Amino acid sequence: MLTVEPGRLTFAGAIGSSPMHAHACVQALMVTAGEVVLADVYGGEVRTRSGAVIPAGVRHEVWASPGARGVSTYVEPSAAAGRALAGRLAAADRPPDRVAGWLAFAAFVEQGSPQAPLHPRLARALRLGVQRAGQPPELTELAAAVGISPSRLGHLFADQLGLAYPAWRRWMCLRRAVDAVRAGATLTDAAHEAGFADSAHLSRTCRAMFGLTPTEAMRAAGWRDQGSGSVQAIGGVPHRL
Repeated sequence: MLTVEPGRLTFAGAIGSSPMHAHACVQALMVTAGEVVLADVYGGEVRTRSGAVIPAGVRHEVWASPGARGVSTYVEPSAAAGRALAGRLAAADRPPDRVAGWLAFAAFVEQGSPQAPLHPRLARALRLGVQRAGQPPELTELAAAVGISPSRLGHLFADQLGLAYPAWRRWMCLRRAVDAVRAGATLTDAAHEAGFADSAHLSRTCRAMFGLTPTEAMRAAGWRDQGSGSVQAIGGVPHRL
């Protein structure tokens, strides 16, 4: 399973090994079967059968036992959940790039809380942004469409959604690209449909945020056959997180 929503991407399935890498998101990993070894750049290693939280921008390596499975959630650092995770990591008073501190948050469970109603102008802006083909409009255009100043609309995005408008816009583009690929589009067509300049732009954005390319993500989700490279509706073997 691979799902994308503004502020987070969630992958559930087989966990594979990955070489040293870093991504722009906070990663919350929950291991549901097997064992995973995490390593930092200093040679530190830990084994876990439960999970870990890895800060954004931290280089790490993953080794997974055969049959290892789990759920990996990548959270935008500027989102409310991302800030909460970063705060918990900081409160541990341990270097964020050391593997020992990552296990302190293995039991992290996102707690739901009552959500305040969205400001009417923000709610309308979200509807307009989602309905528009390609990229959502620039902030100034969207603000004019809902009759509010760009600065005020930007504050509403940050205060009520926990995301700056550019970050929300980027996540919406990624979500549209994922939906297009899921429906059978090529990477090039999906990139153009989602508002990216080309498939290379989509690949760079995806790798910077999650540490893997769209092709690797599709293989992990079973949407692309590892041998032929063709997109498929079912089947395929998840390859890596």
